[in-house]
Amino acid sequence: MSQVILISRNEVINSLYEVNLRAYVGTNVTIKANARDALQLLDLSPNIDAVICFKELNDADSGIDKMLEYIEQKEYNTPLIVLGELESPSDKVIVVKNKYDLKQVLQSMAKILEITAKDMAQKKVPDFFPIPLKMFSQISKSHCDIFYRVEEDAFQFNYLPIIEADSEIGGSLQKYIDEGVENLYVPASERLKFINKASSMVVQELERDDLTLEERSEVTRQVMNVVAEEVLENEEISAEMASISKAGIASIERMAKETPKLRNLLKMLIENPGDYCYKHAVVASYIARQIISKISWGSDEQANKVTFAFFFHDIFLVPIYRKYPDALSEEDLLFRDDVTDEEKQVVIDHAKLAGQLVKTFPRCPIGADMIVTQHHGMTSGQGFAVNFKDDISPLSKIMIIAEEVSTNILQEFEDADAKIKVNKEAVANHLYERFRNHTYKKVIEAFEEAKL
Repeated sequence: MSQVILISRNEVINSLYEVNLRAYVGTNVTIKANARDALQLLDLSPNIDAVICFKELNDADSGIDKMLEYIEQKEYNTPLIVLGELESPSDKVIVVKNKYDLKQVLQSMAKILEITAKDMAQKKVPDFFPIPLKMFSQISKSHCDIFYRVEEDAFQFNYLPIIEADSEIGGSLQKYIDEGVENLYVPASERLKFINKASSMVVQELERDDLTLEERSEVTRQVMNVVAEEVLENEEISAEMASISKAGIASIERMAKETPKLRNLLKMLIENPGDYCYKHAVVASYIARQIISKISWGSDEQANKVTFAFFFHDIFLVPIYRKYPDALSEEDLLFRDDVTDEEKQVVIDHAKLAGQLVKTFPRCPIGADMIVTQHHGMTSGQGFAVNFKDDISPLSKIMIIAEEVSTNILQEFEDADAKIKVNKEAVANHLYERFRNHTYKKVIEAFEEAKL
C-alpha cells in the first residue's frame, strides 16, 4: 500500500482525507501535527509517496520553503502537495488551490502513483474497510453493520459486529474511544456509500469565517451531493439530512449576499466543471434574491424561502446530470437518444417528486413544497409549461424567471477563459418574448432593475 504523510491539526480534514485516499487510491495516511515531525518520519521512511500540507503551514522552525529545501538536501524524491493557493509556487510543488476539493487531491495522488481512473474503479479491497473512529461520531445512525477487529493470530483477524445496520450509534462508541481504538470497520461493499455520507462532516467547516468563496462553494457542493444521495435512497428528509441541508442552504445565502457581482460567482463556478445542478441552484438563487429585492412585497424571508426551494428543486436530477455531464438543460435530457426512458420520466416528474420530498422536511417553510412543485409552470409538477399562466404562486414565477436566466447564462459562459459580462438587455428581451403574461412582466421588470 502506498504511503502519505498529512500535516494537519484539523480533525475534519484529517478524517476526510484519510478515508478517501485509502478508499479511492489505496493510500495509507499518517497524520503529523507539524512539519518537524513529518520530516523526522520521512527520514525513517524515505520511500513515502507524498507529503500533503496546507499553505498556512508555518511552524516556528519549518515552513513550506524549508521543507522543500530539506527534501532536496536529503535527495528524497517525495512530492509535496500543498492545499491552498500559493502566490508563487515552486515547480516542485503540486498545488490544489481549494483545500476542500477532494476530487483534485485524489487526482493529484493518482497521478503521482500512476493510477488510472480504470485502475481506481477496479481496485480490489479487503472484505472489511477501516473507517477512522472519529468519523462515526458525526453520524447518528449507520446504514450498515459496524465491526470491531480482533487479532486472533499474527496477521489473522476476526471482525466482530458491534452496531447493527439502522440502529442508533449513540453512546456505543465511548468504550472504543476510551480504549484508544483508531478504526472501526464496515463491509467493503458499503465503504463508498459510508464515506459519502460521512463526508457530511464538512458541514462544520461552513461555520468558519475565513473560508474563501471557492472553499465555501466546494464544501457546499459536497453538502448538496451528500443530501441528494441520501434523500433519493430514502425518499424522505431525516432530521440529520435536514440539519446538513440547512447548513448548505445558509451557505448559498451567504455566497449570494457576500458576492457583489454575479460575474465573480460565475467565474468561480465555471472554472470547476461538472455538477450542473449545484451551479444552476447557486446562480438561480442569486438572481432570484436580486429580483425579490426589487419587488415591493419582497423580504428576506421570501428570499430565503426561494433559496431553500432552489436547493431541492432539481435534486432528483442530480444523478442524471452526473451520468450525462455535457447535458445543458432538462429539455436537452428529454431529447437525447442516450438518455433512457426511465430517466426521461424522472425529468418529466422531477418537480412533482421534489415537492413531495420537501413536504418531509422537518418544519418545512410554509409554501416551499408548492413553489418547488410549480417551478416549471405546471401546478401538478409534471412536465414543462409552454404557455405560462397565472395559476401559480408569485414566488414560483420568480423561480421560473430566475431559472430561465440561470440556464441561459450557464449555457453562454461554458469557457472559464471567456470574458464574463451578462448582457442584461438581451436577456430581458428574451424573457419578454417567452413570458407574455402581465404578472411575469412585473418580475422581468424587477430583474431589469436588479444589480448583477
